[in-house]
Amino acid sequence: MNIIKRLVLFFILLLTSIIHGQTCDFRILGIVKDLHDGEPIFGAVVEIKGTDFYGQTNKEGYFELTGICEGSVQIIVSHIQCNPVERSLTIESDVELSFALEHHINELEEIILIENGITQVNTSVSESQMNADQLARMSNQSLAETLNVLPGVSALKTGNSIAKPMIHGLYGSRVAIIANGMRLQDQEWGADHAPNIDLNGFESVQVVKGAAALKYGGDASGGMIVLSPQRIRLKDSLYGNTILNGVDNGKGGGLSSRLTKSYDNGFYFSGQLATKYFGDRQAPDYFLTNTALKESSLGFTFGRSRILKGWQLKYTRFQNETGILRSAHIGNIQDLLRAVESEIPLRVEPFDYAIEAPKQQALHQSLQASYFNQISDQSLIRIDYNYQINSRKEFDVRRANRSELPAIDLTLQTHDFLGSIKWRNGFDWEFEWGLNGLLQDNFSNPETGVKRLIPDYLKYQIGSFITGNYKPSNIFNWEWGLRFDKVFMDAQKFYDTEDWIERGYNLMYSDYEQKNFGTQLLVNPKLNFLNISAQTGIAIRLSDSDKTTLSYILTQRAPNVSELFSDGLHHSLATIEYGNLTLDKETSHKVLLGFKKENTRLSFGIDSYLNSVSNFIYIEPTGVEQTTRGAFPVWSYNSTKVFMWGWDVFGEIQFAQDLEYTFNAAYTYAQDLTKNEPLILVPPFAFNQQMAYTFSKKNIEILLSHRFTGTQNRFPDTNFSVNLIESGTIIQKQLDVSTPPTGYHNLDIYFSLPLTNQTSFKSTIRLIVLNLTNTTYNDYLNRLRYYAAEIGRSVQLQLVLKY
Repeated sequence: MNIIKRLVLFFILLLTSIIHGQTCDFRILGIVKDLHDGEPIFGAVVEIKGTDFYGQTNKEGYFELTGICEGSVQIIVSHIQCNPVERSLTIESDVELSFALEHHINELEEIILIENGITQVNTSVSESQMNADQLARMSNQSLAETLNVLPGVSALKTGNSIAKPMIHGLYGSRVAIIANGMRLQDQEWGADHAPNIDLNGFESVQVVKGAAALKYGGDASGGMIVLSPQRIRLKDSLYGNTILNGVDNGKGGGLSSRLTKSYDNGFYFSGQLATKYFGDRQAPDYFLTNTALKESSLGFTFGRSRILKGWQLKYTRFQNETGILRSAHIGNIQDLLRAVESEIPLRVEPFDYAIEAPKQQALHQSLQASYFNQISDQSLIRIDYNYQINSRKEFDVRRANRSELPAIDLTLQTHDFLGSIKWRNGFDWEFEWGLNGLLQDNFSNPETGVKRLIPDYLKYQIGSFITGNYKPSNIFNWEWGLRFDKVFMDAQKFYDTEDWIERGYNLMYSDYEQKNFGTQLLVNPKLNFLNISAQTGIAIRLSDSDKTTLSYILTQRAPNVSELFSDGLHHSLATIEYGNLTLDKETSHKVLLGFKKENTRLSFGIDSYLNSVSNFIYIEPTGVEQTTRGAFPVWSYNSTKVFMWGWDVFGEIQFAQDLEYTFNAAYTYAQDLTKNEPLILVPPFAFNQQMAYTFSKKNIEILLSHRFTGTQNRFPDTNFSVNLIESGTIIQKQLDVSTPPTGYHNLDIYFSLPLTNQTSFKSTIRLIVLNLTNTTYNDYLNRLRYYAAEIGRSVQLQLVLKY
């Protein structure tokens, strides 16, 4: 106990010395009133631009900012349904100000529910953000491809149309996607399951590194991606936007349109639809046969908000059909070896819009009901219920005209409930407590005629969390949180009797055995996991422009069904996968340290992290298997102890008012401590930079983007030998599936031209050229890199209409 007291005393003395070292002791006081009747405005946000100094007006309209440094500052005052007001001033002593806003709603909760726009989820961990204009520019890309430009974010791909985001080298169940305040449940288990979501339905996206938001789960050790919807204007208004894209590579394009009608009484209705249609994509030297894409989405939102109280109903539907590179499916072992060693795909055909087997179809639907109510000046409750149904079908090249019969047919239904209460204790403390319940039912259709890759199962999960935030001043902030989850899985699965015995399951799990059919054995695994997650972190403002953060995050994750039960051919990946029933829960201890400096000309920051993971679950190639449907590499799940560290660097330089340069770089080191070798599928070093120039008179913008992806020199040796028959003799050859491709440079250019403003329409036409130099390259994080190169030059014409 004495040691703990001494550590606490040391920390307080250290913090006091940091604060005392600053000479920032001035105050900014003031009042915010309604422009029309002079009534005070409650809940207006007062901030110093470019800093984390925030204040909020009380019921009398007064606010106070303390700890302000001497010098020039720019004050911004904002409030829902008011145009923000900005004022520049020089601080030499305490200052008293008065602001008048054109106000439409006279009441606002003290605890502001910021569901629209970009607001930091946690202040003690690093976040990267993209706003509506940036998303519009990338509207033709998938979620993972869009986020790939952010520091610490990579894309794990299966061919050229399927990609899922990675954060600090982690993906799948370790990365949570939060859309409209609820977690996306869409069979995210495997590497080929791209998120079933359309970015065009959202106004902003945030990447939170480190799984700090325990409200949405404690298993996302990589982090989470938060998608926020469009802001609702609480007045009589009709507004929206439309984005049209035409692309030469694939000879296709996309359309996205969104329209919202809102009323003075708080009711609103919003509709959104989008579609994409592409034929075969093209590498620099050949067409990528059977890589066409069809995709569509729609959504409807109806609700009412009176600021202090509101409700919402939302329905979304996402559907796509994706062709899988035909050359990835091989007939025999000789062809497999030849495909891996060949510089061009074994099968190249003329351009076509047809999507033949192998292919993937997905349909995801979501229905969400939300309610919030500020029950007092200091507390607010929120209740969300979300029903999601995800259908996934995978088609293989099959004999006897059976290619149109899916080889995998999965339907996943999820009921998700989240309820929480948020309250304040004075102005320094803020708390949130909540409950989370989930029921998930997966049905694997037996009518496919082949062994089911994923079995039928039921999953129950109940969780509870509590978080706290202590902010005594604008200089210091402490966050903490704790979460408990109980996870139960009940599966029904057939195993080959020979495999069950060979793996030793008959000795370890004899109580799971239900019925023996000779060559097949029906088992009923019932698995229980108790997971504990925690987070604590501090943010300290060292000066007006400098900020540092330090966080510790504990996460525990139960193995998902793919890792436990996979058993057979995974058609989208053209691999045979085997799960591992012995896997235990994964435990991650992660420490993040960050520093950020911001001023008008130069901003930069660095985020570093250490991550120690026990029972880390991974998949790696372990051999090759010849089946009646061809020869395929075998990938197997296993677990090990892993140590990871890395850093993200980012910055922005304003050379002139019209010339801006931004950059970011990321590196991840991951070592398998059990085998004493590098971990597989870890992103190589990446460096992104952009130079943007705006012609001030006409707002014409030219943006040049460059990405360098290095060679991954740290990789495990997972090569294996295959037996071939040549001239009647059996010979053995090495199949190299380990060696990463060489690094590459990628250059893109964006040219934006605002069109003449006609009435209430604001439009922009944009010319986009991706892979400007038409470079031939292979990506280490593409699981189909053995068979073909990445997409070549792509010229895109985009029209954005805002109304």
